[in-house]
Amino acid sequence: MMRRRPSSSLVSLTCLCIYAAVVVMGTVASGDAAGDPDWWKHTIVYQIYPRSFQDSDGDGVGDLRGIISRLDHFNYMDIGTIWLSPFYPSPMVDFGYDISDFTDVDPVFGTIQDFDRLIVEAHKRGINVLVDFVPNHSSNEHLWFKESRKGKDNPYADYYIWDDGKLMPDGTRQPPNNWVSVFSGDAWTWDDRRQQFYFHQFTVEQPDLNYRNPKVREEMKNVLRFWLDRGVDGFRIDAIGCLFEVEDLSLDEPRSKVANVSSRDHLYLDHIYTNNLPEIHEVIREWRDVFDEYERKTGKHPFAVTEIYDETYVESMKYYDSGADIPFNFDLIGVDRTCDGACIRSYVNAWIERMPQGKWPNFVIGNHDRHRITRRKGLAYADAMNVLLLTLPGTPTTYYGEEIAMEEIELSFDQVQDPWGKNVGPELFHIYNRDGCRSPMQWSDRRNSGFSSAQSTWLPVNPDYKTRNVEAQKIQGSNSHLEIYRFVAKLRRQSAFQSPDIHFPPDTSSGVIAYARYNPRDPETPSPVYLIAVNAGGVPTTDDLEVRVLGRHFKTGVVVLDTEGQEGRTEEEVALKDIRLRPGQALVLKLCQRSNDEL
Repeated sequence: MMRRRPSSSLVSLTCLCIYAAVVVMGTVASGDAAGDPDWWKHTIVYQIYPRSFQDSDGDGVGDLRGIISRLDHFNYMDIGTIWLSPFYPSPMVDFGYDISDFTDVDPVFGTIQDFDRLIVEAHKRGINVLVDFVPNHSSNEHLWFKESRKGKDNPYADYYIWDDGKLMPDGTRQPPNNWVSVFSGDAWTWDDRRQQFYFHQFTVEQPDLNYRNPKVREEMKNVLRFWLDRGVDGFRIDAIGCLFEVEDLSLDEPRSKVANVSSRDHLYLDHIYTNNLPEIHEVIREWRDVFDEYERKTGKHPFAVTEIYDETYVESMKYYDSGADIPFNFDLIGVDRTCDGACIRSYVNAWIERMPQGKWPNFVIGNHDRHRITRRKGLAYADAMNVLLLTLPGTPTTYYGEEIAMEEIELSFDQVQDPWGKNVGPELFHIYNRDGCRSPMQWSDRRNSGFSSAQSTWLPVNPDYKTRNVEAQKIQGSNSHLEIYRFVAKLRRQSAFQSPDIHFPPDTSSGVIAYARYNPRDPETPSPVYLIAVNAGGVPTTDDLEVRVLGRHFKTGVVVLDTEGQEGRTEEEVALKDIRLRPGQALVLKLCQRSNDEL
């Protein structure tokens, strides 16, 4: 399992740090939530897109029984928590984010009994389960909306955002303001039955709920209680920034500073009246009260992470104090071919420096809404980005398939299923379409890569599945993407990676991000220190990475992992003064200290 760099960069030295092999044995994931309120700090979260993970019944669509059949994959990978994207009843206009019943399972994914079994089987393996909570909107097929449409004098009349609009001189009505949908186009749609406009931040079929109505707030708290009663360990809270709009619906939003976008594009406006309103935090505090109620009853801490995109960090940091354990940090989803080591370091520093005192960081490199890292940065950087993700401070979230460096599928406009891709049209779909990152998981070289026995799958399987799949990478051994991921996942159990502490050596090449990980609270003396170095640039680099932490000066280190090295263990040591890295290479060292190296 060990990696080493070419021998020209290694020297034989005797140091105080005698290399101890990283513990890689063990089959139970380190994620059991019972009795540990901080369990979510010490786990890897793995996002499952249920439609694309494993099909158990041959219809070409993944389902809950399929997920159950693959749970041992997470034990093998030392992943302690899975997060399920929506599996609720839905017309599937937005593939599950248009929910017609918040407290059931869509038949395409199975039954509520299948979900209960998934919880039991996951917990049996020490795996925690998070589910998507989609509070901003429902489907227009939801009972609440069907009733709300009937008129202004029924119990559901104010469950959604309705308005008469503007009466024009010719007798027609126009929307009350200029608000634009996230998916482009008007955010208001006229309803003939109710004779009013309703507001929708996303598709026409996803009307926004009215959180100024106490009944709606109680309904959604009951949704949380329903799933907590079934044993879920926490929630990823979707599109939280959209939860409220200003009460004065006559207000137009101002033009943004983004150039060269259509007036129908969401980027055209500055969303000061429809995004990140302060009332959101009142609701999150109410949800945390529900979570605390369950923690008192069960002894388990329900984990809550919010989806919030915020380039300024001002809004996202507020969620730390209003009830979320963490707001998702999507900075690394911005990493592409133009972003080198200095760029990545700026992202990491920006979050850590702005984070409230005593709070916990987190990092993400991919999800179901963004291009895969192999598309944005390139396949050659896949291993290095996984090493980065798993060794930075805080809780990492992996998107399914990243462990095998899955690549995106290519589709024509006629093949697009994603509503966002469809709405922007054939000229722009390649920018906005999200289908490419949602193709079926690649398990083997068998039909449909072992995902399904169907004649065809809901999205095509990537043609490279014959060689890029889980089974093949297990056989390939320690040089494969899968085994590199697994090795680092197990390395994360070490105390040095369970703390929020990080130190950056000064004056590294712009292509390189390097950092030391250590735990000053570790009772072991001396506390182990690891150095991670990643060349995220486009040219080879040579750097002096000697570090001074914990009152010690480290000049050498034992190679623990080299993503481009040879197989086999090595007890040779690297001189930190001369670390050479090729583009896309990552190196992990356990640092050593000679007796004359003290500060």
